[in-house]
Amino acid sequence: MKIEQQHFITQKTAQVFHLKPKGEIKAVCVAIHGYRQLSKYFIQKFKPFAERGIAVVAPEGLNRFYIEGYSGRVGANWMTKEDRETDIEDYLFYLNSLLQDLRKTYGNVPFHLLGFSQGGATASRWFASNGFEWKSFILYASVFPNDFDFEGQKERFKSLPSYLLFGDSDQFADEATIASKTAWLAEKGINPKLIRFEGGHDIYAKVLEKLATELGV
Repeated sequence: MKIEQQHFITQKTAQVFHLKPKGEIKAVCVAIHGYRQLSKYFIQKFKPFAERGIAVVAPEGLNRFYIEGYSGRVGANWMTKEDRETDIEDYLFYLNSLLQDLRKTYGNVPFHLLGFSQGGATASRWFASNGFEWKSFILYASVFPNDFDFEGQKERFKSLPSYLLFGDSDQFADEATIASKTAWLAEKGINPKLIRFEGGHDIYAKVLEKLATELGV
């Protein structure tokens, strides 16, 4: 007697939310949410971007679950340790397919990529999976995953504006952790601009306003 694992490809419908400015769309920011978040709530935090003419697109992770128990609030995630590589392949196919659609929808405006918390690892792997010319790469309260292809992507980062944003009271990143992560990145040849702010593991309007100015929007 033996158990064999099979991977069977089936259809999955994803939720993607768009926050559009009232006037001219000057740029697009694809924002990747963190663990336990839903895109329809996550995207509301980006109103300061929309006020500056940045359309925000928030794709939702393909895995949903009850946050506590068997009912109540629902969250989404991008992957867990269970069948990890397959989940990564699935969300990369999903996000790359979405990108093709977004380019048709929004045209030739600049595209920025932002990953928040767990979404930073997803955004990093997505970035490395294709050669799309992003206008900037932003990790907000997040870091590159250990499996990121630094050597293969180092040349792209030489000319690409990149940013690390951390609050001074982030429960997942104390000062020692932030210092060690930035030093680790420097060893890998990646030197994003570090932006610090007052606050915890969350997205704040004032931080987004400052970031929009950094992005030249």
